[in-house]
Amino acid sequence: MDGRWKLALAGGLVAGLVGCTTTQSGPAIEPLPPAAVSNKNSVYVPEPTDDAAANKDGPVSANTKLVWANMSVEAVGSDPNKPAADRERMLSQARQVYQEILAADPKNVDALMGQGEMYQVTGETDRLTEVLTRATKTHPGNAKVWAWAAVKYGQTKQWDLACDAYGRASKLDPDNRLYRIHLGFTLARTGRYDEGYDFLSRSMREAEARYNLAMMMLHNGEADRAKMELKLALKADPNFAVAGEKLATLGDGQVRPVGYQQ
Repeated sequence: MDGRWKLALAGGLVAGLVGCTTTQSGPAIEPLPPAAVSNKNSVYVPEPTDDAAANKDGPVSANTKLVWANMSVEAVGSDPNKPAADRERMLSQARQVYQEILAADPKNVDALMGQGEMYQVTGETDRLTEVLTRATKTHPGNAKVWAWAAVKYGQTKQWDLACDAYGRASKLDPDNRLYRIHLGFTLARTGRYDEGYDFLSRSMREAEARYNLAMMMLHNGEADRAKMELKLALKADPNFAVAGEKLATLGDGQVRPVGYQQ
């Protein structure tokens, strides 16, 4: 796999770990596809108009309600300028959907995670914590639930809990490379660099692992340690240009990759 692709991926993970707050808007959602030509293989189900809903045979399924609720929460979270009336209406409808589904099926994992996302958007931190505890206790063997919980803990800067959750996800799904990378970055974020490097090095080349570890050291304000790590990255791969470039920006001209030009 191309090294720069890995670095782009890792860079995105770093940004998620160091820049998330409980008030940060979520990623922008892509526009919905047009409801144009009917296709029996299509997985997109447009929201029906009121008239269409009234003419349907039987009630709307729980899964369809969940899709609508999740889209509403995501739309509100990704648009901080959404009018207050629209925001309140959409969140109120989503809240009702999650409550109804969980009342009928308290273990519904998708409804639990959706409800947790909603509480993050609304800033109801205590309720988000309750949902995280409930989801992980109800689904202790589900790696995706632990990974989701780890993201939520990281976004609220509960780093030790995030490390533990990513660790559980990695043990439940040891072949999942992204879980290992996330765990490595999160451990490094807490200053547990040796442990962080151990997990990063299992998922990328040594030079890349050391470079990404150095980036987290810089975020933590440890420039001298970052310089040492960048030098080790260049020792592992003298042609690893980004490490040499970063080292140059830190004012250290002693080490340069082969072919490096100022």
